[in-house]
Amino acid sequence: MMGSILAETLQAERIERVVAPVKDLFGAVFFVSVGMMVDPAVLVQQALPIFVLSLAIIGGQALFGTTGFLLSGQPLRSAVKGGFSLAQIGEFAFIIAALGTSLHVTSDFLHPVVVAVSILTTFLTPYMIKAATPACNFLERHIPDNLLNRLSRQKKTHAAPAADASAAKMLWKKLLFALGGQIGAYLTLSIAVILLSFSVLLPLCRALLGHWPGNIVCGLLTLSAAAPFLRALVMRKNHSEEWKQLRRRSKLHRTGLWLTFVLRFLLASGVICYVLEFLSPTPLWLHALLAPVVMGIIISLRFVKWTSIRLERTFLQNLRSRENVTPDAATRPLYAGRLAARHLHIARIEIPETSAWGGRSLHSLQLRPRFGVTVAAVVRGAHRLNIPGGDTLIFPGDRLDVIGDDSSLESFTRSLNADTLPDLTPVSQVLLLRRLVIREESPFLGLSLRESGIRENHRCMVVGFETDNGDIEPAAAERTISRGDVLWLVGEEEQMKEMGV
Repeated sequence: MMGSILAETLQAERIERVVAPVKDLFGAVFFVSVGMMVDPAVLVQQALPIFVLSLAIIGGQALFGTTGFLLSGQPLRSAVKGGFSLAQIGEFAFIIAALGTSLHVTSDFLHPVVVAVSILTTFLTPYMIKAATPACNFLERHIPDNLLNRLSRQKKTHAAPAADASAAKMLWKKLLFALGGQIGAYLTLSIAVILLSFSVLLPLCRALLGHWPGNIVCGLLTLSAAAPFLRALVMRKNHSEEWKQLRRRSKLHRTGLWLTFVLRFLLASGVICYVLEFLSPTPLWLHALLAPVVMGIIISLRFVKWTSIRLERTFLQNLRSRENVTPDAATRPLYAGRLAARHLHIARIEIPETSAWGGRSLHSLQLRPRFGVTVAAVVRGAHRLNIPGGDTLIFPGDRLDVIGDDSSLESFTRSLNADTLPDLTPVSQVLLLRRLVIREESPFLGLSLRESGIRENHRCMVVGFETDNGDIEPAAAERTISRGDVLWLVGEEEQMKEMGV
């Protein structure tokens, strides 16, 4: 528990450096002690069971591990290497064997046998990892071409349905996924506040003020504490980019968005109705009518909105504190705290390498009229220009200290990321790296690389020949192409298809 807590602190790296020697010491002690548990006499007496179990574990783990990786969409080479790296049983097997022996459900000889098998398979694992590449080469030489190509393209094919999905469907999927997480988080927080209030605050209020006055005070305090979470449950994501795009598409999408809002509003009203029903003697129908009114008041209160936003920002800041601590934090302006009190923020935003804003002046960009933001400084490398003029040019890689409110900064960042230079490289001209297995019917068989015409006739380049251990050996122009050679080629997709790659 303490490790989980300390891992999220800003001092996690320093703690790891200090504790690392102790961790290494205990790791060495553990493995030495495990090695001392092996009785050499048992290795001789139980040689056959140990050999059979070790062989079954190594073969089974490699086979089923490779199959599992293939089923998950990994290509053949990655699947074989992953499966061969799992050819051992860990120290948890000791616990299971010891537990079985202590409960008298297994024989006494099992524990030393399991320890011996674990150590033996652990020692053999590096050799299994080393043998993965020759095994891949063997499989690629003997598997039919159709099946080999299918296995090699598994990962790409596995991801194809997501690429073919419609834009609207993807927007709805992203929005509903975010709404589901939001509803679960804020509903859990609201229920936690209510349960804590009813179990701790309600008895205290009744003891101090009496039954019904205590109920009234407890109800007001409970709804006040849960109000920021209930408001966030209803209003969050109503101005997100997915919401705006779906709202602009068609009336059907706008109806769906309206239904999501109504459902969240009714869910939050149901929570309020439960609080009223628990604390008030009035009929349920009156609580059902009053709950939406209370929820509407909560949504309209600016203080509740500000509190909800501040709580979420504080949580996210604490959650990402380690990622946000950068050398730039030391140069944070002293006036940043004063800006936050006025609902303004200062953000350091980097100009992307492909931004169309590069080389333009601040005056030509019209940042204040367009987005309502102000550039306080331009940081370029180790140089900082405070209060830049309108004729100041910005370039890719520059970091801008920008002042504005939440919506202004979001609009500015979105426009900056969207306004990029067009990609001048057509998709059809993207270079691909492919392997070509030379078979009996190959037109290149018996020719040298110079005579094959792979570069001149097919506009592809031979990177090299694959060796038996999986390395790529640079190819000389005079080398003769033989049967079974594996060539690695670089070229465009159309030329690759013409060669049958």
